[in-house]
Amino acid sequence: MKYAEKRYSCVIIDDEFSSVNLIKEYIAQIPKLVLLKTFINPREALAELPVYEGLDFLFLDINMQVSGLDIARILRDHVKCIIFITGHPENALAAFGVNADDFIVKPIAFDNFLTVINRQIIKNLSDSNIHRLK
Repeated sequence: MKYAEKRYSCVIIDDEFSSVNLIKEYIAQIPKLVLLKTFINPREALAELPVYEGLDFLFLDINMQVSGLDIARILRDHVKCIIFITGHPENALAAFGVNADDFIVKPIAFDNFLTVINRQIIKNLSDSNIHRLK
């Protein structure tokens, strides 16, 4: 019997179009990731994200109209991995204070993005099998 490849669901919340587009491009390069939705407006994301209960990856900016830190607090129990992607490295302690799983500083290199994804799959998402992406 052949088993379907595990795919990991993703949502992006970032108020910068350029950041959203770059993360979308990186997700598209990793066949095991599937992008469900992107949000530029964090309020819309909060209203709609309960639909995505059990989401594997939430890629989240911090400095937005609604703080990504507040969003992480609200959604922590509904998302398997919260990864902050921000241009403000000084926010790292605050991000881990809301139980973020990882933190990437902009500008993002693909190799760094892939390393973080693999680390989170091994640490938080894999069952008895370890699924490396590339």
